[in-house]
Parts: sequence; structure tokens; C-alpha cells
Amino acid sequence: MSADPQPGAIALERCRRCGHAWVLGRRRCPRCGAQEIERSRAAGRGRVHATTLVHRAPDETFASIAPYRIGLVDLDEGPRLMAHLRGEVAIGSRVAGRIETVAGRDIPVFGPDDGEPSDEPAT
Repeated sequence: MSADPQPGAIALERCRRCGHAWVLGRRRCPRCGAQEIERSRAAGRGRVHATTLVHRAPDETFASIAPYRIGLVDLDEGPRLMAHLRGEVAIGSRVAGRIETVAGRDIPVFGPDDGEPSDEPAT
């Protein structure tokens, strides 16, 4: 494995054998089972696939910030992840994000992408 990503960066793992990419740490590739895994930093940009507003939080920690918006984000590198959403974002919106501490937990947080927009769909 290569060096850990920078603090705040979203960790990305990729199989050296088949090229599949994912965001949750694993010992083997979920597609081909290979153990040759490379860890890197995702660019932190993508497109919103789905979104919902949470009114009833799963525990007291998150209840203190409810209501809050979460969504599924398709990273430009391919993987889809669940994240907190800030600002005006809708399904199909380009977003940028990083790992932040929310309600005492490190989680991905995305908001509108102020960078140069891309017409490329997330793979």
C-alpha cells in the first residue's frame, strides 16, 4: 500500500489487478478478490446521485444537528459513498468535499463545487 492520504482527504483504494476502486477499507478487492491494493487520495469531487433530509437522527449525537441532509455521491474516480450535504445541492449537482468532524465523528461532507464544472458523468 502507498502512504496514507492527507488529513481531511477521502481515502480511495484501487485494485492493482483489475482496477476496481472503492472507499471503504478492505483487505481484498470486492470485485476479483486480489490482495494487491493501492491506497490514494480521491480528488473529492463528484455528482449527487440521491439525497434525503434526516429529521430523526440515529442517535443523540446526530439529533443535536437534525434536521440535516445526507446523500449518495458518485466520486469522479468511480465509487459511490454516503455523505452529509451542505448548501444548495440537488440530484445531478456537481459537488466537492472532504472528511470533516460532524457531531464528533469524521465523515465525508460535500457542498456545491465552486471549481470548474464538468459535463463528464461520474463512472
